[in-house]
Amino acid sequence: MSGFVISEREIKEAGGQKGVKASMLSKTSYLKWIAGVGMLALIVVVALSVLAKRRAIASDAGYVPDPQNLAEMVTGLTPGGWKIYDRVRRFTPENLYNLIDGGAELYLAYDMVKMTFAIFEKNADTGTYIELSIYDMGTPTNAFGVFSAERSEGLPSLSLGRAGYRSGASYSIWQGQHYVTIMASDSTEELERIGLGLARKAMAVLPDSGEPVWGMTALPLADRVPDSVKYFKADAMGLDFMQNTYTAKYRKGNSRISVFLSRKGSPGSAQASVAGYTRYAGDYGEGVERLTQDGIELVLCDMGGSFDVIFKKGRLVGGVMSVGDRHLAAQAAADLWRQLSYE
Repeated sequence: MSGFVISEREIKEAGGQKGVKASMLSKTSYLKWIAGVGMLALIVVVALSVLAKRRAIASDAGYVPDPQNLAEMVTGLTPGGWKIYDRVRRFTPENLYNLIDGGAELYLAYDMVKMTFAIFEKNADTGTYIELSIYDMGTPTNAFGVFSAERSEGLPSLSLGRAGYRSGASYSIWQGQHYVTIMASDSTEELERIGLGLARKAMAVLPDSGEPVWGMTALPLADRVPDSVKYFKADAMGLDFMQNTYTAKYRKGNSRISVFLSRKGSPGSAQASVAGYTRYAGDYGEGVERLTQDGIELVLCDMGGSFDVIFKKGRLVGGVMSVGDRHLAAQAAADLWRQLSYE
């Protein structure tokens, strides 16, 4: 079934460059995919019936009528002097892997609803193109989670959507329940300008319910490093019991401290998470100590060369991680506890 998926090697051969997400389909690979799809359609005729359904999906991968007319909206975004290659396509959780080899898991982990994809190419130069991907993640929180997972520190920020950044002539933007990427074939001033214009037009038509993302406001603003908040729907810090968890970085004097915060269904559930973290530290660390700092109960975990500190406050679970100094770790965790409201 390898003909259904564009490999990472093919993406690199098609001109994938550093700074542009390697998981995204390049136009050359897309053309190869379309050609492969046509051949597979012939194979379907004589294939075993048990494979018919999957090959039928691959033969026209992702082309599903969009009840919200998003495809029509995307067509209306076409820059002057450009055209859409082939047609606007829509992908679902079941067939996103047809477009992204090895990268679909990230979006599925945040419960992607659908994805709309188009390639814009310059009329006079079909080797110059821009790929637009609009991920409907169902909720602003899920969309922020994907955005935060893909964001790298130090890239120029954008005043578009709720948050965005630029890498060369490519753009990534979070807007309500949508995560939008615009990937250019090259890093030229023209493509940077065209891509920015495309991003602005997309933001003007994509809705935003205004629904807040809890962790963005629950985490203290004072001393928070800009653009450092991330949301993990599952397996935060690689721990399967840490779900719906936010992380962020804070300045403490000359140091940067990484913190985490999660809201559980009840104080009992929060206590269970603290207990799970304590067991994990006991199994993989070098010692666990319960201490009280200014009346705040903390669990300090010696992880061998660094310290994690975890606490419970109502139904909140929070703390700091990978702090080199024991005293600083306890102090930073206590400071975080004080700034959080009971829930």
